[in-house]
Amino acid sequence: METRMKLVFGILVFAVVFLLVFTFRNRQMHKTTQKADPQVYFGLRDMMLHTSRERIGIPKPANQNEPWGVMMDWGIPTGSATTVALADGTASVYLSSGGGFIGGESHESIRNAAKQAVEAAKGVQPLTQLTTDYPIPQRGGVIFYLFTDSGVFTGNATEEQLRTHQSPLHKLRDAAQNVITEYRRIQ
Repeated sequence: METRMKLVFGILVFAVVFLLVFTFRNRQMHKTTQKADPQVYFGLRDMMLHTSRERIGIPKPANQNEPWGVMMDWGIPTGSATTVALADGTASVYLSSGGGFIGGESHESIRNAAKQAVEAAKGVQPLTQLTTDYPIPQRGGVIFYLFTDSGVFTGNATEEQLRTHQSPLHKLRDAAQNVITEYRRIQ
């Protein structure tokens, strides 16, 4: 358990340093525009898409296709937002326009929201397909990536289909959205 905690702490420290370095570099380079450096967003997103549960210390699931984590990419008016939830209660939100939240496991409400999102992912996993392609959704689109020992599974729908429960993935969207809500509550 102590080794796992050190690993999770190491990943969080790396992510925070990564964000701070690129944010500082971006501010120095673009003082007049105040644009976010997309490398930070894509770096964090890519890191999650290419990690393994062993690397971050998530216990082995019951079977190869059972999700141990889920990512929701959402095409919003200012770019994209990515929500990550892991089975151990770790949850993060990254914004392509800059900012976000990392970790969250120190707050019970965020841990619970993350675990509920992974549970929702388990329920919809049979509706998804294995993928090695990780595009960013267009505005109004939502793409889910389910992390399993078999690989990354994906499913997508429009925000409208999810919001009005026309897509069978709506429960996963609602659970991922709850992660964002819990971060907002603690701010």
